[in-house]
Amino acid sequence: MNNHIKKYAVVGHPIHHSKSPAIHQCFADEFGLSIRYEKIDINPEHFVDKIHALRNQNYLGLNITLPFKADAFAMCDEVTATSRMTGSVNTLTFIDGKIYGDTTDGIGIVRDLDAKHIVIKDSHLAILGAGGASNGVMFDVINAGPKSITLANRTKTKADEMVNKWHSFAKGNGVELRVIELHAFNGQGYDLVINGTSSALLDGSSPIADHLFQSETVYYDMTYGVETRFILNAKHKGAQYFDGLGMLIGQAAASFTIWHKLQPNLHLAAKALEVGL
Repeated sequence: MNNHIKKYAVVGHPIHHSKSPAIHQCFADEFGLSIRYEKIDINPEHFVDKIHALRNQNYLGLNITLPFKADAFAMCDEVTATSRMTGSVNTLTFIDGKIYGDTTDGIGIVRDLDAKHIVIKDSHLAILGAGGASNGVMFDVINAGPKSITLANRTKTKADEMVNKWHSFAKGNGVELRVIELHAFNGQGYDLVINGTSSALLDGSSPIADHLFQSETVYYDMTYGVETRFILNAKHKGAQYFDGLGMLIGQAAASFTIWHKLQPNLHLAAKALEVGL
């Protein structure tokens, strides 16, 4: 057992709901590592100063959650190719005075879907919302090889901007990108629908109408910790549905690997969270 306790944290605003400390502690226990992993709420006005202060306090790495992923990207000395394409960072590593950035959100959702035996390759999928959550997973979702991705957003202009950004990468991977406005989404013909909107957190609504849910479609909500209207609609239709807890565990595992060069067992963390770790 290494008696030197290494310090890490997840930062965001708000952050009280985060399960990341429990997940990372479970990973550390698996390998007998001594870590301290906290959750720290940061005032948006003081984000950059606070990150530098934490680095000066000998934190070795930070996970970044809403609303700071773009801010974290902007302050990195070096970022991975995936982060550069998404413009997003959820994992900071402090080494020799430099800040290194990576994003593991896309890895998290793809790993979780794979663990749940949901096949992305050659599927037709829809992503609801063209904000940071959806953009942050595009690299890995495209890499997983679906036939098509339909991006549905309230304003078509924002969705068009996102599709233009990913067009060349998608074309190179043989993936067709489509854009529609949310009100034109009819719900038919999709193997998988991923909700990347914040509607559940803002007003408790579903981004698509109740009657549009199909029993043969799989529904995945990136939100976790609450049974959203989106999830309830899928349940009532008799469809397969999942929340974003598995995505959280998957992206946490990828961050853990970046920091510790170890591959944790995702199933152990999932089981620990079920019993309220």
